[in-house]
Amino acid sequence: MQISVDVHNYMETLVGQILVQEHFTERFDHEQLADLACLALNQLRPVYIRHDIDFLSALPEERLVVLKQHAETAISVSMAMIVEDRRKNRDTDIPTTWHTPRFDEDSELEWYETPVVTPKNH
Repeated sequence: MQISVDVHNYMETLVGQILVQEHFTERFDHEQLADLACLALNQLRPVYIRHDIDFLSALPEERLVVLKQHAETAISVSMAMIVEDRRKNRDTDIPTTWHTPRFDEDSELEWYETPVVTPKNH
């Protein structure tokens, strides 16, 4: 099994369907669309599935409408960050790097690092 082949996030499909609309492709370049997709997907709860047809056949239409609305909302919120991009000269900016790793083993986990399910013996 290869996760990238056998399993995917259905929200990526919904966001992609929105971003290929002429309204977006005429307004934003490829880099901006990729940034927009990342920003939107980071706001959405992932829905991992194996096969679209199986998922959609079992999904109530009301739930699909809600998922599409969530994707549209995430994109519209993310658009402000792309439109009002404060970075100047994006192509010539040099990224900042640190030479000394700053890792604190005692620091708390971020919300996305916390396991959703905990073992029963804890």
